[in-house]
Amino acid sequence: MADDQQQSGQPPAGAPGSWPPPPPQPGAYPPPGFASPPPTGAPGGWAQQAQPEWSQPGYPPPGYPPQGGYPPPPGYPPQGGYPPMPYGQPVGYPPPGYGYGYGPSYAGFWIRLVATIIDGFILAAIAVVCIITVVGIIALPFVFLGYMPFLWWKRGATFGQSALNLRVVRAIDGGPIDGGMACIRAVIYWLENLGGYILIGYLGFIWAAFEPRKRAWHDMAAGTVVIHTN
Repeated sequence: MADDQQQSGQPPAGAPGSWPPPPPQPGAYPPPGFASPPPTGAPGGWAQQAQPEWSQPGYPPPGYPPQGGYPPPPGYPPQGGYPPMPYGQPVGYPPPGYGYGYGPSYAGFWIRLVATIIDGFILAAIAVVCIITVVGIIALPFVFLGYMPFLWWKRGATFGQSALNLRVVRAIDGGPIDGGMACIRAVIYWLENLGGYILIGYLGFIWAAFEPRKRAWHDMAAGTVVIHTN
């Protein structure tokens, strides 16, 4: 009577666990959390390998990079551009000398002194040319006063600095300086030269030998630094 009441497709009574579960449909995947496929030859083996967790519905989790692939390692810069510079936010691409993640390479006292000497010879040659003509004599003071700030503003360096691969940039982000910063830098520079007669002005130049970012007083006043470009 019990045999007659047994429904079709059910395991025999009194034999628990002896009846294998029905095999899955062809092409079906195991449910989430299934770590590995069943052993080879097991009845009802899966048609395909178990998929990793992130292939299941609801993955990838929120915030996962939409571009696909592996997420960036910790500390990697976000998509689109360089990481922030050591002293502020980036403005486009960092200039030469501002290392990627390592900070800029500052120009020290001695190489800046050599660049100043080179500029001195250039200004002396310009002075000789100006003295030859009357118009040149009138223009001579403007040439001497405007030589450095004009070149800092338009080229980022005087000819002497360019010869030694140096550049004057903003201290906050390494960008090019504007005309106002160039003028402030030049005014303090000339005041330091005038103060050299009582020695205190020279201290402004020597300051670059001991300051962590190699800044002289005119750099600190204008918010600039001098860096190597190679």
